[in-house]
Amino acid sequence: MDTSRFWGGVLCAVIAFVAVVFLWGVSARSYWAVAIPVMAGFLGVLAMGFWIGWTILTIKTAPPPAEPSPSSPPEGGETSGPSIPPVSGHKPH
Repeated sequence: MDTSRFWGGVLCAVIAFVAVVFLWGVSARSYWAVAIPVMAGFLGVLAMGFWIGWTILTIKTAPPPAEPSPSSPPEGGETSGPSIPPVSGHKPH
């Protein structure tokens, strides 16, 4: 059996159970039926904010590349023609 399908089924079952408990709490006019999801959502948003801040704080950055000097030709740039190797004084026989 595919594990992703298994975990998808488990997730659906858990969410259905939580929905039933929530609806039961709302029908019983329980303060906690609204307070717990609001608290969980608020803490989830805070956790995501902390995670983003932590990621920004601990990211390793490379130093920017050195800029080429104006006198050097650009890398991989345009040349005036094909590159021809230097010819030595010897001719093949």
